[in-house]
Amino acid sequence: MLLGNTIAIDENTIFRSLGKGDVAFNGVFEEIVRFIKADTNSSYRISIGSDSQVGKTTLIVTCIHVHRIGKGAIGFLHKIQLDRPIKNLRGKIYMETCVSLQVAYMFDPRKIDFIHEALGKNGKNGKGVAFEFHIDIGTKGETKTLINEMVGMVKGLNFTPKIKPDSYCASCFADRYTKAI
Repeated sequence: MLLGNTIAIDENTIFRSLGKGDVAFNGVFEEIVRFIKADTNSSYRISIGSDSQVGKTTLIVTCIHVHRIGKGAIGFLHKIQLDRPIKNLRGKIYMETCVSLQVAYMFDPRKIDFIHEALGKNGKNGKGVAFEFHIDIGTKGETKTLINEMVGMVKGLNFTPKIKPDSYCASCFADRYTKAI
């Protein structure tokens, strides 16, 4: 959702489930819990990341990727179309990171606890599920100058950042859908 010059993502934001079609965030959350409950003996990695494509406008695609380690994954994506191009690299990466942060914050402590509980005995003490925040930057190319700034911002907000080549949710999954949508 775009409000004036700010982007607002909330519980009513529509995501595209690659298997179920369009769902609001609560539907995304329910799908994640259902996916985890289907195999409580596995470990999971929940990643959030964004990528953008700039032309006459700016398209930002944010993805939630739930990987059942070694046994498949499910994914959800949300797109935002800005009426203007964001040509400044720092501004573009900052916008992608901020949109990802809004999605990450929707996984409040209550939802995170519920995800751990879905694993049953394997979810006790927070084990079995890792939460990752993927930023579309890396040590090669122009974005390397932004690593300290973006990683610092994400860490300062109590998330664990991943950068390329480990930030596949942003650099591969979201990237793929900036071209496909």
